[in-house]
Amino acid sequence: MSVCVLLIGLVLLILSPSPTEAGLLKVGRPLPWHVSLPHLRPVRRAGVRQFLNIYHRLKDIRQDGLLWGEEVEYGIFKVDRSKRQVWLSLRGKEVMESLIKKEQDYTQRSEGCSWHPEFGSWMVESTPSRPYAGYATDLLRVESNMRLRRKRLLTSLDKDEIAPTVVAFPLMGVGDFVDPPAPPG
Repeated sequence: MSVCVLLIGLVLLILSPSPTEAGLLKVGRPLPWHVSLPHLRPVRRAGVRQFLNIYHRLKDIRQDGLLWGEEVEYGIFKVDRSKRQVWLSLRGKEVMESLIKKEQDYTQRSEGCSWHPEFGSWMVESTPSRPYAGYATDLLRVESNMRLRRKRLLTSLDKDEIAPTVVAFPLMGVGDFVDPPAPPG
Protein backbone atom coordinates (compact mmCIF):
# COMPACT_ATOMS: atom_id res chain seq x y z
CA MET A 1 0.00 0.00 0.00
CA SER A 2 1.52 3.32 -1.02
CA VAL A 3 1.51 6.10 1.54
CA CYS A 4 0.13 9.28 0.02
CA VAL A 5 1.58 12.36 1.67
CA LEU A 6 1.78 15.05 -0.96
CA LEU A 7 -0.81 16.43 -3.35
CA ILE A 8 0.41 17.63 -6.71
CA GLY A 9 -1.94 20.60 -6.46
CA LEU A 10 -0.53 21.57 -3.07
CA VAL A 11 3.06 21.33 -4.34
CA LEU A 12 2.25 23.51 -7.34
CA LEU A 13 0.51 26.11 -5.18
CA ILE A 14 3.25 26.28 -2.56
CA LEU A 15 5.87 26.64 -5.27
CA SER A 16 3.67 29.23 -6.99
CA PRO A 17 5.04 32.77 -6.97
CA SER A 18 1.54 34.14 -6.30
CA PRO A 19 1.13 34.67 -2.52
CA THR A 20 -2.65 34.94 -2.88
CA GLU A 21 -2.95 31.33 -4.02
CA ALA A 22 -0.11 29.72 -2.11
CA GLY A 23 -1.07 27.22 0.54
CA LEU A 24 -4.62 26.54 -0.62
CA LEU A 25 -5.49 22.87 -0.71
CA LYS A 26 -6.79 21.85 -4.10
CA VAL A 27 -8.16 18.56 -5.27
CA GLY A 28 -5.34 16.67 -6.91
CA ARG A 29 -3.71 13.31 -7.31
CA PRO A 30 -1.68 12.14 -4.28
CA LEU A 31 1.91 11.12 -4.83
CA PRO A 32 3.20 7.82 -3.45
CA TRP A 33 5.78 8.30 -0.70
CA HIS A 34 8.80 7.29 -2.81
CA VAL A 35 7.80 9.74 -5.59
CA SER A 36 7.25 12.59 -3.11
CA LEU A 37 10.68 12.35 -1.47
CA PRO A 38 12.56 14.55 -3.99
CA HIS A 39 9.89 17.26 -3.55
CA LEU A 40 9.97 17.49 0.26
CA ARG A 41 12.94 19.85 0.56
CA PRO A 42 11.71 22.33 -2.09
CA VAL A 43 8.23 22.33 -0.50
CA ARG A 44 9.71 23.06 2.94
CA ARG A 45 11.90 25.85 1.54
CA ALA A 46 8.95 27.34 -0.34
CA GLY A 47 6.89 27.28 2.86
CA VAL A 48 9.56 29.18 4.78
CA ARG A 49 10.02 31.61 1.88
CA GLN A 50 6.24 32.14 1.72
CA PHE A 51 6.08 32.85 5.47
CA LEU A 52 8.96 35.35 5.28
CA ASN A 53 7.45 37.13 2.26
CA ILE A 54 4.11 37.50 4.01
CA TYR A 55 5.79 38.63 7.23
CA HIS A 56 7.86 41.32 5.46
CA ARG A 57 4.83 42.50 3.50
CA LEU A 58 2.66 42.87 6.62
CA LYS A 59 5.07 43.65 9.48
CA ASP A 60 4.55 47.43 9.40
CA ILE A 61 0.75 47.41 9.32
CA ARG A 62 -0.70 49.06 12.42
CA GLN A 63 -4.26 49.52 13.69
CA ASP A 64 -5.56 46.89 11.27
CA GLY A 65 -8.76 45.12 12.22
CA LEU A 66 -8.39 41.63 13.62
CA LEU A 67 -9.97 39.00 11.36
CA TRP A 68 -9.78 35.35 12.28
CA GLY A 69 -11.46 32.04 11.58
CA GLU A 70 -11.59 28.39 12.43
CA GLU A 71 -12.15 25.12 10.62
CA VAL A 72 -13.74 21.80 11.42
CA GLU A 73 -12.74 18.58 9.68
CA TYR A 74 -15.31 15.82 9.49
CA GLY A 75 -14.73 12.16 8.72
CA ILE A 76 -17.53 10.44 6.81
CA PHE A 77 -18.26 6.94 8.07
CA LYS A 78 -20.73 4.35 6.88
CA VAL A 79 -22.35 2.42 9.73
CA ASP A 80 -24.12 -0.95 9.65
CA ARG A 81 -25.79 -1.04 13.06
CA SER A 82 -27.07 -4.61 12.68
CA LYS A 83 -23.57 -5.97 11.99
CA ARG A 84 -21.97 -3.41 14.36
CA GLN A 85 -19.50 -2.46 11.64
CA VAL A 86 -18.08 0.88 10.48
CA TRP A 87 -16.26 1.79 7.24
CA LEU A 88 -14.74 4.94 5.83
CA SER A 89 -17.20 6.32 3.28
CA LEU A 90 -15.26 7.48 0.23
CA ARG A 91 -17.95 10.04 -0.66
CA GLY A 92 -16.10 13.15 0.58
CA LYS A 93 -15.96 14.80 -2.85
CA GLU A 94 -19.61 14.00 -3.59
CA VAL A 95 -20.76 15.29 -0.19
CA MET A 96 -18.67 18.45 -0.54
CA GLU A 97 -20.06 19.18 -4.02
CA SER A 98 -23.60 18.69 -2.71
CA LEU A 99 -22.94 21.09 0.17
CA ILE A 100 -21.43 23.74 -2.08
CA LYS A 101 -24.44 23.54 -4.38
CA LYS A 102 -26.88 23.78 -1.44
CA GLU A 103 -24.93 26.71 0.02
CA GLN A 104 -25.84 28.80 -3.03
CA ASP A 105 -29.48 28.67 -1.84
CA TYR A 106 -28.47 30.39 1.42
CA THR A 107 -26.55 33.37 0.02
CA GLN A 108 -29.13 35.88 1.28
CA ARG A 109 -28.44 34.94 4.93
CA SER A 110 -25.86 36.73 7.03
CA GLU A 111 -24.28 33.52 8.37
CA GLY A 112 -23.04 30.88 5.98
CA CYS A 113 -20.66 27.98 5.46
CA SER A 114 -17.74 27.32 3.19
CA TRP A 115 -16.82 23.75 2.24
CA HIS A 116 -13.34 22.57 1.26
CA PRO A 117 -11.60 19.35 0.24
CA GLU A 118 -9.55 17.65 2.90
CA PHE A 119 -6.64 15.22 2.54
CA GLY A 120 -8.64 12.00 2.53
CA SER A 121 -11.47 11.16 0.15
CA TRP A 122 -13.45 10.27 3.26
CA MET A 123 -13.20 13.78 4.73
CA VAL A 124 -14.75 17.25 4.33
CA GLU A 125 -13.60 20.53 5.86
CA SER A 126 -15.83 23.46 6.80
CA THR A 127 -15.16 27.09 7.66
CA PRO A 128 -17.47 30.05 8.22
CA SER A 129 -18.25 31.86 4.97
CA ARG A 130 -17.01 35.16 6.40
CA PRO A 131 -14.27 35.76 8.97
CA TYR A 132 -14.83 36.65 12.59
CA ALA A 133 -13.65 40.04 13.84
CA GLY A 134 -12.18 41.25 17.13
CA TYR A 135 -15.47 41.84 18.91
CA ALA A 136 -17.17 39.90 21.73
CA THR A 137 -20.20 39.37 19.50
CA ASP A 138 -18.00 37.44 17.08
CA LEU A 139 -17.07 35.01 19.85
CA LEU A 140 -20.80 34.29 20.15
CA ARG A 141 -20.96 33.49 16.41
CA VAL A 142 -18.43 30.64 16.62
CA GLU A 143 -20.55 27.96 18.26
CA SER A 144 -23.70 28.85 16.33
CA ASN A 145 -21.78 28.69 13.04
CA MET A 146 -20.29 25.32 13.96
CA ARG A 147 -23.79 24.03 14.73
CA LEU A 148 -25.07 25.42 11.43
CA ARG A 149 -22.31 23.64 9.50
CA ARG A 150 -23.02 20.33 11.23
CA LYS A 151 -26.75 20.64 10.44
CA ARG A 152 -26.05 21.37 6.81
CA LEU A 153 -23.54 18.52 6.57
CA LEU A 154 -26.06 16.05 7.97
CA THR A 155 -28.49 16.94 5.15
CA SER A 156 -25.99 15.65 2.58
CA LEU A 157 -25.19 12.32 4.22
CA ASP A 158 -26.89 9.02 3.43
CA LYS A 159 -29.10 7.46 6.12
CA ASP A 160 -26.35 5.02 7.10
CA GLU A 161 -23.59 7.66 7.35
CA ILE A 162 -22.27 9.73 10.23
CA ALA A 163 -19.71 12.54 10.29
CA PRO A 164 -17.77 12.69 13.57
CA THR A 165 -14.91 15.13 14.04
CA VAL A 166 -12.16 12.63 14.73
CA VAL A 167 -8.48 12.88 13.84
CA ALA A 168 -8.09 9.27 12.77
CA PHE A 169 -10.11 6.19 11.91
CA PRO A 170 -9.08 3.38 14.28
CA LEU A 171 -9.71 0.63 11.71
CA MET A 172 -7.78 2.25 8.85
CA GLY A 173 -5.77 -0.43 7.11
CA VAL A 174 -7.56 -3.29 8.87
CA GLY A 175 -9.29 -5.65 6.44
CA ASP A 176 -12.08 -4.18 4.30
CA PHE A 177 -12.28 -0.69 5.86
CA VAL A 178 -13.64 1.50 3.03
CA ASP A 179 -16.99 1.82 1.28
CA PRO A 180 -17.23 1.34 -1.61
CA PRO A 181 -14.45 -1.27 -1.56
CA ALA A 182 -11.27 0.00 -3.18
CA PRO A 183 -7.78 -1.41 -3.69
CA PRO A 184 -4.98 0.05 -1.52
CA GLY A 185 -3.21 3.11 -2.83
